[in-house]
Amino acid sequence: MEGNNKRIKLSHHSNFEIPQIGAGTFEIKKSDDILCAIRFGYRHLDLSENYHNLGLLRKSFRVAFLSISDGGLGIDRKTIFITMKVLYIRNQSHISDLLTTVGLEYFDLLLYHTPNYHFTSEEAMQKSWRTMILEKNSGKVLQIGVSNYYKQHLDRLLHFCNDQGLPFPFANQIMVNPYVFPKETIDFCKYWNIKVIAYCPLGYLYSRWLLEEPHVTDIALKLRCSPSQVVLSWLLKQGLYVIPRSSNAEHLKSNLESNEVNWHMNEVEEHDCEEKMRTLRKSNDEEVDFMIDKSKEAYFQQIHWGNECIMQPFTLVL
Repeated sequence: MEGNNKRIKLSHHSNFEIPQIGAGTFEIKKSDDILCAIRFGYRHLDLSENYHNLGLLRKSFRVAFLSISDGGLGIDRKTIFITMKVLYIRNQSHISDLLTTVGLEYFDLLLYHTPNYHFTSEEAMQKSWRTMILEKNSGKVLQIGVSNYYKQHLDRLLHFCNDQGLPFPFANQIMVNPYVFPKETIDFCKYWNIKVIAYCPLGYLYSRWLLEEPHVTDIALKLRCSPSQVVLSWLLKQGLYVIPRSSNAEHLKSNLESNEVNWHMNEVEEHDCEEKMRTLRKSNDEEVDFMIDKSKEAYFQQIHWGNECIMQPFTLVL
């Protein structure tokens, strides 16, 4: 696709929306931790087949959706946004089996967990995305997307979708925090109306470092909030969706309240704070060291098939 004057039709998304703050379930080992998050008001839960805890999530959902008169929380399933990640779709019953495992009728969002399994060849990429579309068309999932896809993956996938008239990914879940901020991929997603969901928004293994950064603690004093709320609210200001993970009730409550943090400063002060947050980003070489394994593997994945594809800012036909 050459030139900047080519007109293409952008895949339209419905008004389908994701709650901006969700709860991650990685390393969650108690059903009560999920129920605690739901009680506090979390309405986006991020699951993965690879987290090996779907059984306890089934217990959580059973209680959450049970009527209050029967001892449950009385939560309407339609008010909970549930994301499921899979490495690949093994067969026609795979997603149905996962739904049975967690006791649900549908997933709100289904993501491929990493591109490594699907970008071994152009044919593999095309087949995997068509398979994902079949799951959406079946009604077992409401929207489809990807995770740990960087620009080199999205370039090719969007070209294929555009050429074939297929839907673009609804969302891309990648590691984003003030240390690791893959701006090129984020900007690409925003341009093509792909929602960016930030996992490890508090830095995961480096969260203690991040939350003790002088810039972060100084801003926390200005805003009268916690350092974690500074980080999460700053990411929300960038137009991202965040899924911090915690099994601590106090932290769960505090993280959810990040949406209420108001950067109530004058223009000069706010600009200064924004610049301070941006200075936390590591250099390209250092950034990789701060990534977790899955994101690191995807980031470095070399694609040796086909010509280099770059989605340019074409004139859109809406």
